[in-house]
This record gives sequence, C-alpha cells and structure tokens, in this order.
Amino acid sequence: MLRRHNAEAALDTLILEPGWIWDARDGLRGGQHVVVQGGRIADVVAERPTLEAERIVLPDGLLLPGFVNLHNHAFSAPLFRGLADDIAAGELPGDIVYSLLMPLGDIAAEVLDEAAIGDVAEMALLETMKGGSTTIMDVWRLQQAPFIERGRGLGLRTYSCPYLFSTPKMDMTPDGRPVTAPEAADTGFDRVMALFAANDEGPRGRTRVGFGPHGLDTCTPELLVRLRDTVDAIGCPLTIHAAQSQVEIDIVRAHYGKSPIEHIRDLGLLRPGTVLAHCVLATDAELAMIRDHGAAVASCPYAFSRFGVAVPFARFLDAGINLGVGTDGVGLDMVAELRAAALLAKVQAGRGGIAGGEAMLRAATAGGAAAIGRDDLGTLAVGATADLLLFDLSGARYQPVWNPLQALLTNGVAADLHTMLVDGRMLIRDRAVQGVDEAAITRRGAAAIRRVWDAAARLGRLPAGIAARRAEQAAFA
Repeated sequence: MLRRHNAEAALDTLILEPGWIWDARDGLRGGQHVVVQGGRIADVVAERPTLEAERIVLPDGLLLPGFVNLHNHAFSAPLFRGLADDIAAGELPGDIVYSLLMPLGDIAAEVLDEAAIGDVAEMALLETMKGGSTTIMDVWRLQQAPFIERGRGLGLRTYSCPYLFSTPKMDMTPDGRPVTAPEAADTGFDRVMALFAANDEGPRGRTRVGFGPHGLDTCTPELLVRLRDTVDAIGCPLTIHAAQSQVEIDIVRAHYGKSPIEHIRDLGLLRPGTVLAHCVLATDAELAMIRDHGAAVASCPYAFSRFGVAVPFARFLDAGINLGVGTDGVGLDMVAELRAAALLAKVQAGRGGIAGGEAMLRAATAGGAAAIGRDDLGTLAVGATADLLLFDLSGARYQPVWNPLQALLTNGVAADLHTMLVDGRMLIRDRAVQGVDEAAITRRGAAAIRRVWDAAARLGRLPAGIAARRAEQAAFA
C-alpha cells in the first residue's frame, strides 16, 4: 500500500545550525546558520537568527547539498545481490549484462505482479535514500513503472528513464552477445510517452519522466533520432549507456563503422542534457569530445570494480568533463560509492592528491545537478531548492575532525546521516526515515526477490556456477 510520509508539507521555517557547511560554489565554512522556508533556502547567515522556528543544532554536523545519484537501477540491486559477485573467468557464457542481468530481469517481469514490483522498488529506494541520494536518475524496465509512485510516496526526487530497445525482447546468442534486429513496432516509446503525460511534473518538479534507451548496440539510429526529436519537443530527460563494454564497441563499429561516442555525436545526441552512463572504454579523444559537446558522464566505479573492471575515474577528472556519480544498482550508498571512486582514481593515477573531498562532493552534488539542468540543486545558495543532507560527525570514527569533508569520505558511513530534506520536507529525522515501516517494506521486497530467484532456478535459467553456489548456500539455511 502506498503511504505518504509524515512531513508531506514543507516545514514553514527550519533553522539548521551545523558545525560546518559546504557546497561547490563557496567551499567549506563554519559558524553558518541555514534558514529553510517554503521548500527553499531562505538565508545563510553567520549571526544566529532570532525568528521563531524549529531548529536542528548539531555542533559536529556537516551540512551538504543533497546527493544527485546520476545513474541507478534501484530494482536491480536486490535482484542481483550476491548473484553477480565473485564471478570467476568462464563462469558466464558472455558479457554479464547480456548473459545474466538482462535475462534475470526478464524473469522478474514474468513472475512478479505490479504490487510485488512496487515492493521491490520501495525497498531499494529506501536503501538509496538512506545512502544520501535526494535525487535519483533511475533506469528501469517498463514493467517496473510502480517505481514512480513508490518514489513519490517516499518523498524523493526521481528522474525515471525507462529502458527502450529496438526489439521487444532482447535475444542472446549462445555466447551471451545481444542479437540486434531492425526496429520493432513496439520499442516502448508510446508507453514512456504515456508515463510522461501522467506523471512528469516539469523541469522543476520532484517527479520527472524521460527516456533511457539501453545502448547504442541495442537501439537503432532511427529510434535514437526519434528520441532526440522528442526530447527537443517536450524537454524531458535522456540517459543512455555508452562505451561500457567491448561487446558494445564491437557491435557499433561493425554496424556503423565508428565508436559509440562518435555514433551518438553523429546522431545529434552528444549535447547538454544527455547523460552518458559509464564510458569506461572511452578514449582520451572521446572524453574531450564529450566535454566539448557539453554532455555529462555518470560514473559508477563500485559496480564495475566487482567485475574486475577499472573505471578510469582519474581520467574523467583530468578531462574536465561534466562528471556525476551513480550507484548503478549495486550498493545504493553514495558515501561508499564516493569513497570507492576516490580510491580507484588515486591508484589509477598514482597520485594521492587526486580525487580529494571537494572534487568528489562536487561530482555528487553540483556536477549531477548540472547534468540534469538543475541550477537550483547541488548548492546552498539563497533561493536554491532545499534538498539537504546533515551528517553527524560526533562519533569516534570521525574524531577529532581535521577536515570534515575528508572525515566523511575517508571514515564516514551513511548511517550517520542525521537529517535529509527534499523540497524542504523532512524525509529523515535523527537518522530515522519518517512515516514508513522499514521492516515491513524490507520484508515484502525480499520475499518478492526470492520468488524470482526460485523461478530462475526452477527454469534452469541461472548459469551453472551461480546455481551451484546458491544450492550450497541453501544447504546451510
């Protein structure tokens, strides 16, 4: 059942009194008071305001703009949890996207009804929220449309970009490669347009709907051009996977004689407002092309590192592209994602000074906000939308605090998120999500995922090694 959180209306006036505040524009400051009124930041002042208001006083608190999770698959996180980890060489018949992730998504669509799909989405969104994401650009299958209402019920800012494919059901070869075909009559376009008409709240809204064409290897040029023209007409978001695997690169080059980044440029989609997911195999010249054309890259290092793939986060930083960060449906915790991204960048570059606290937080706030065209997010400027995070750094893992940004990203955990506001609404208060039964949400979502796993095992649709591990674990249950 859909529930509305207790803080449905924005607080009339709230004064936040943390030890430090930070945003990408003005940097780290102490001794500031942030006044929130009518869903916006009304003032940021050094002198303690005297007006009557609710106050949150946290002397060891760090106040940040809300994290913009620029690429996520919330439903996928619990669906693949444990199945897609520790996979040995040769255990899958091909690329993991096409030989495990997409087929299992097909089974979920077959097995679960709308209510169960919503339960999984709500469980994942609850986890994503508690990881610090106030805005989530999420890519999901059209059967997972209950995501929209569940996100709205939790009070989150969601950018839903349902998948589109040029074939109604993506078939695979025996070695796990996608089978491409001419564009089918039903690519999902009309259903996305219906979702847009029913749910999109416009450029400054909390609920947005756009397009998430799967990739340049699974969508025909005709479909992508149609999406380009539609985005121009209605102003909706668009995100697409690009340069994420060698399989994709090989298919695009074989069909069109160019790389995926060159292909999307020639289709007129390499531009501001387009969010390219991953780009792990983009060359330096292609990163420069992305930068010069104004598109954004959503990087998700944690997800790729578990497959042994090094995301070139250091090169992304050095290239000066518009860079955001996403959790990609793995951990769903932006604090952990930022730490993983920073550590991988330092190792790749051989430079301990790269990917410092300011750079990482910029990507997670102002960078993500710029990617979706929201200059009112990712900032603590007066007049900005009050999407805010307040972390409590009073615990032993942080103390004594030399620099609060380093303390959070080196030692911090998302469990120390004390307060979350979206549109001035209090979604998390004193570490507790407001107005929901977390245990019941988790219980329903987990039960739905177990039904999918049971069906996949019964149908023999799990790769042998993964099925064997599940059988071993079941023996100890």
